[in-house]
Amino acid sequence: MTGRQEEPQGSQLNRRSNAVPGSTTIGKTTERNDVAKSQSLGMIDHKPTSVASAIVQSTVPAWLNIVIITAFIFGGCCSNVFALEALIQDDPNHGTLITFAQFVIIALLTLPTILSPAAGLKSLFISKPAIPLKSWAIYTAFFMSVNLLNNAAFIFKISVPLHIIVRSGGPVASMVVGYLYNSRRYTPMQVISVTILSAGVVAAAIADASAKGKSLDLGLAASEGSSLFKTLVGFIILGLAMVLAAFQGVYADWLYQKYGRDNWREGLFYSHALSIPFLLPSYPQLYPQLKSLLASPSVSSVIKASSATAPIPGIPAPQFLAPVMPLLHLFASHPSTQPILSVVPIKISYLLLNGLTQYLCIRGVYLLSAKTSSLTVVIVLNIRKLVSLILSVYLFGNVLTFGVLTGATLVFLGGGIYAYEGARLRRQQSKFKNA
Repeated sequence: MTGRQEEPQGSQLNRRSNAVPGSTTIGKTTERNDVAKSQSLGMIDHKPTSVASAIVQSTVPAWLNIVIITAFIFGGCCSNVFALEALIQDDPNHGTLITFAQFVIIALLTLPTILSPAAGLKSLFISKPAIPLKSWAIYTAFFMSVNLLNNAAFIFKISVPLHIIVRSGGPVASMVVGYLYNSRRYTPMQVISVTILSAGVVAAAIADASAKGKSLDLGLAASEGSSLFKTLVGFIILGLAMVLAAFQGVYADWLYQKYGRDNWREGLFYSHALSIPFLLPSYPQLYPQLKSLLASPSVSSVIKASSATAPIPGIPAPQFLAPVMPLLHLFASHPSTQPILSVVPIKISYLLLNGLTQYLCIRGVYLLSAKTSSLTVVIVLNIRKLVSLILSVYLFGNVLTFGVLTGATLVFLGGGIYAYEGARLRRQQSKFKNA
């Protein structure tokens, strides 16, 4: 009889567990190595994390762009209006100097964006523009013409409220020009929203003029025959500026469609740098205006006069500085800024602030125009215009009347309808592309 000797149960278990010493450790180590190798080869599925990361990467930059554009347009442009009114409140004859300073400051601030060491000394280290210089020259011609015409209208007895009213027709002009020359088609809701928005700006401007006691006389009752003629010429100039601004927007749309919408930085530089030579012939006006601003009191003295219990002879105490007076006191009392503010004239600080805020404002406009249509830009700027008007009324001590509130409601209603209609059209286009 042949038989196999049975091993005790405990001996079998010991042999099974000790047959490959450290097998458990080796298995875990091998598993970890396999996981690491799979991760390095991209074999491990991270779909939930990837989807979440993709959503964040696609939405956060878009919303961040919206926040930046909004801050630049509404923050920069509204602050710019504040600095402008502070400059012209006592003497409105500084328009040429203000425009010249804005163009120089913006050209200097945007110059680094077009510099490139690789361009070489022959081209003054200025990189070759993505959009031909000839195209930017045409755009600059539109840009300068619109600015000069808008400023010239004040010479022909056009008041600021009337200026706002006529220019509020910008969306309508932009829509008509876009329809006729850019083959754009607009829905009935977009037409209605533009009409409501323009009516709101007009209503707010009229109410603001009434509250300030400013006359909207068109010259019809004037005793002098030339008064009516001057007013009509002023309206014609504003109308021409409005039409040219609409063509400027259409031309910008065409440039961005042909060469890409990421070239707004060079557009910001060239439109202002190429405009400066056109302002040099006005040097005889620039020097007296600059001399007048240099003769204004220093920033520190104005701050002291604003906080003094009794008026200081020869030094104004503007009430519109009251909201920012605590911040100004903080700057004026700091050891590093006190010597500077004691010698810098207050009007020069307004001029610099106007130029810097104009840079922020116009940068936001260029960002917006590079991402949307010219009509959308006009809509946003009209809303910004009303916000500036309301802030101007508040900061400069004017009464916010029921008419201004009504106009504000119409503007925001028109802007909301246009935004809703634009979102609806984008959803339709997205569905059409995905179909």
